Amino acid sequence: MNEHVNQRFLSEAPVNLPANRSEPEYWSDAMVELLGRLDIDYVFLLPGSSYRGLHDSLVNYGRNHKPKMVLTTHEQIAVSMAHGYAKATGRIGVCILHDLVGLMNGSMGVYNAFGDHAPVLVLGGSGPLDPADRRWIDWLHCASTQADIVKNYVKWTEEPTTPQWHLDAIAKAHKVALTAPRGPVYVTLDCGIQEQKIGSAPVMPDPKYFQPAPPIAANPDALAAAADALLDAKFPLIVGGRFGIDPAVTKPLVELVELTGAAYRDDNGIIAFPTAHPQSASGDREVVKEADAVMAIDCRDLSSLLDSYTERKENVGSGRLRPGRKVIDMSLNDVSPSSWSYLRGPAPLVDVQINCDPMLGLQQLNALLRQRLEKDSGARAKVEERRKLACARHTALRARQAENARKGWDDRPIRPGRMVTELWNAVKDKNWLLAMRNSASFPEGIWQFPGAGYYLGTNGGGGVGYGPGAMAGAAIGCRDQGKFCVGLMGDGDYIMSAGAIWSAVHNRAPMLLVINNNTTWGNDEKHQMHVAEDRHRPLENAWIGQRMVDPDIDHATVARGYGAWAKGPIFDPAELAGVFQEAVAEVEKGRVAVVEVRTQLV
Repeated sequence: MNEHVNQRFLSEAPVNLPANRSEPEYWSDAMVELLGRLDIDYVFLLPGSSYRGLHDSLVNYGRNHKPKMVLTTHEQIAVSMAHGYAKATGRIGVCILHDLVGLMNGSMGVYNAFGDHAPVLVLGGSGPLDPADRRWIDWLHCASTQADIVKNYVKWTEEPTTPQWHLDAIAKAHKVALTAPRGPVYVTLDCGIQEQKIGSAPVMPDPKYFQPAPPIAANPDALAAAADALLDAKFPLIVGGRFGIDPAVTKPLVELVELTGAAYRDDNGIIAFPTAHPQSASGDREVVKEADAVMAIDCRDLSSLLDSYTERKENVGSGRLRPGRKVIDMSLNDVSPSSWSYLRGPAPLVDVQINCDPMLGLQQLNALLRQRLEKDSGARAKVEERRKLACARHTALRARQAENARKGWDDRPIRPGRMVTELWNAVKDKNWLLAMRNSASFPEGIWQFPGAGYYLGTNGGGGVGYGPGAMAGAAIGCRDQGKFCVGLMGDGDYIMSAGAIWSAVHNRAPMLLVINNNTTWGNDEKHQMHVAEDRHRPLENAWIGQRMVDPDIDHATVARGYGAWAKGPIFDPAELAGVFQEAVAEVEKGRVAVVEVRTQLV
């Protein structure tokens, strides 16, 4: 009996319902009907009384199918799972949050999605709007404009006050979130209206009218100016950004690099180009300083890119304007909503601005370059000379990177280069997707990316705690697509949202999560070192208030407590290959595997 009950619980299939689903009876039923028509497979949520009517409709009207509920243990995890799912699938991610307190908990996740241009629809319970219907807890958790909590970092909000308006708002939110530049949207759902019986039949929005608009094309004159700058340059550089999560980007991006003979590097926190391509200079921090033409495609913070990601404040801004260098920006940055946060950095100094959909603009530019090169043998010869230079640079760079990855090969604590190399060897023959990685401690050139769409990039907003939820959401998408989900994250990121492991296990979403555990808030410890160095104070004290030791946190035990297979902490680098092979085998059995590796701060 217990086994039967447990199995029934795990399947989460409603019972004792009629054989055929009836027409919507309550307005929350109509909302569920609309989500299904909008092709929403999952809603990520933490329960809350402000959407109890919708919750009931998801189960007893929608039968917990299309959309299916994915239960989480914290609102930030719910938003992060929707975020990770959206990036892994290219579809909209939907989450449902309790009213004020739930939205406050989830707000960091919303900001990450905003910074990452992720299409996330946040539905928030609220109200009742009618004070006569409010319980004492409703007064405590109600606000006149609930969306104000996130209004500064979403594309659009709506707080509908009539039943039909609720349906119309959900449909519009779907379109706004998916229309470039993509981003999160927020709609409040009044709990009183959710629980109202439907009188006259609702007008169900037709999904065909609420799809994203076609991509925006580039201005022909701006394209011509970009082509001039790239073909006239002695050493052009192409930089690919956010659109690198789309596998379709690889082919036209490679074509642009080969047509121009340019060197290429990825923007910070993304992979859009094949690692092995002979013109790739990813990981070369000096290349942007030497280029006399830089074309940035869908790069969020162009000023930081041109500064070559300086870490010392005295160097900030040093690279924004270099005599003789042309800067081309192809993006939708100037039409992105960002009046509150400085997440895009200072205004870049751009010679050629091309406001367009980056993918469409890239294809247009390639067509123009092909036309020009067909007619100009001198330009073709110049391209070939530049290509040789870029290829030589690539060969030397990859040799240095391979050598650096072997440094401290047998060190304890383990060097991140050894950890990443062993993990790559364990998964390289799988149909893998890298959902997460530690950008600062991930050695370039070791993990062989075929191009765009194999790494989901950073969280966008810099909010720690994104990793576990995003990876669990991505794992659900990978499971449905037959991909092997793998990722690395720091111990701080993991411990903030470790409850996401339970959601992944519960939803049978296989993934391999490796915890890069250096026992410290490493980025901040480095900052303390910089300050101490500047002030001529002892660097030996930088760890105080940073290290998570005495006692050490046993992350593997925590993961096992959530139902995952787990090993660690691993101190001996010689054990890594065997442990990763074990973990891969567990993932292929359909399990969630967590490996904790004790690493050095680098």
